[in-house]
Amino acid sequence: MLKPLFDFLASLKLAVIVLLGLTISLAVATFVESGYDSHTASYFIYRSWWFEGLLALLGVNILAVALSRWPWKRRHIPFLLAHAGILLMLFGSLLTQKIGLDGSMTISEGETNSVVDLDHAGLVIIDGESARTIPIPWTPPEKKFKPIDLKALGLPYDLRVDRYLTHADAHYNFIPDPTSGAKPAVEVTIKGGFMGIKQAYWLWGGDPSWSKIQAGPALLTLGGGQVPAGSPSLQVIANEKGSGGVHYIATSSDGRKVSGYLAAKQMDGKVLDPGWRGGVQLIFGRYIPHALPQSTYTDSRMQYGQQAPPSAIHLVTGNGGPGSALWLGLGERAALELSGREVEIGYMPNRQILPFQIKLDRFHIDRYEGTNNPSEYSSDVTVIDGATMKHVRISMNEPLTVHGITLYQSSYEDAMPRPVTSIFSVNRDPGRPWKYLGSIMIVLGSILLFAMKYRQNRASAKAKPAATGPAKGGQA
Repeated sequence: MLKPLFDFLASLKLAVIVLLGLTISLAVATFVESGYDSHTASYFIYRSWWFEGLLALLGVNILAVALSRWPWKRRHIPFLLAHAGILLMLFGSLLTQKIGLDGSMTISEGETNSVVDLDHAGLVIIDGESARTIPIPWTPPEKKFKPIDLKALGLPYDLRVDRYLTHADAHYNFIPDPTSGAKPAVEVTIKGGFMGIKQAYWLWGGDPSWSKIQAGPALLTLGGGQVPAGSPSLQVIANEKGSGGVHYIATSSDGRKVSGYLAAKQMDGKVLDPGWRGGVQLIFGRYIPHALPQSTYTDSRMQYGQQAPPSAIHLVTGNGGPGSALWLGLGERAALELSGREVEIGYMPNRQILPFQIKLDRFHIDRYEGTNNPSEYSSDVTVIDGATMKHVRISMNEPLTVHGITLYQSSYEDAMPRPVTSIFSVNRDPGRPWKYLGSIMIVLGSILLFAMKYRQNRASAKAKPAATGPAKGGQA
């Protein structure tokens, strides 16, 4: 019974079926990746159970073919080298998939970082001194998301993740909050300019990323401090006492200033001419002296490609009544009262800490003459490895490798007057040596096979008797 099975596993018929299946799969994956993105191709093909089954079947077929030649002889060496090389390449690919590192790192000038954001995310629950992460599987837009019930997972929280948006656009609003720690928020709309734009922005004092916003060439800030010269800016300083109001200072690119004070009741709809180029107007909207952000998410119009926005999840507590639902975008946190106590939750990318740190000293960018399109960009960084510090430059064609981990210059965050934030792709491929070794063995086996065939052909030619002419005495 076992011999027919072994003969089938070692057969040429199985090899042809498996190789044909892999060829078709890879061809389809190439079209999916070019038409959609790498995540979609990975979900449907590269990391699917049937594709991994094809690779495993290929390995079994290669091993069975090698064992079918037992006992091995000297003439089998090229054959065995080539087959062992294929098995080593499959083993290296498996190592890369299971324990490899593939993520990104974002660093601004002057900052030091050692945290790599991985491709997948999870729901982080911090309850007192304990923390737990619930994986949120990446799901393409076409697939229906399977809700995750934390109670069904054995956790003591009446909390469910009932919706998942693969790529989500955020819609922010601010609501009044009576607590003393809430910070002011003000809505400002920029209208006009050479392109006739109209864009609303919220400034909020509770988070540095909200209190300073780059709106095209203009910088909007909430709070005191200096603003860079040479570009238009609006500085809003809130009076947090009572209902208060705001002081404002609008500065043009040539240094002219327009300032004043607006009471809270005067702000909504107030139009300000800041003296900026293109006849730009600033329109103040709602002002909330004590505010907290409230976000909702919808499916993004851009669902594929590297420029698509990150994902978001929707959570429901209790019976799903009013006030029991919450949206979390990737990287956001919130505090909920679950099981009678306050629990902090966050929707965070899975992360890994590197054994060294990277400090971004300066980001460089060159653009094509007469355009704003980048021609080349690079980063001057300091690698801090224990007590050792090393200054290097990472460019698009010159990655950096430290302790087997490679950093590639992949992108940047655009800003005016110049970008100051660099994005690196971080990769560690533990299967690479095995794949290289397997490739060398395949090439060596092929060379030996051709060499042996050549020797055999020459030996056969020498052993072949010389051709004889016509018999003596025969007719001419």
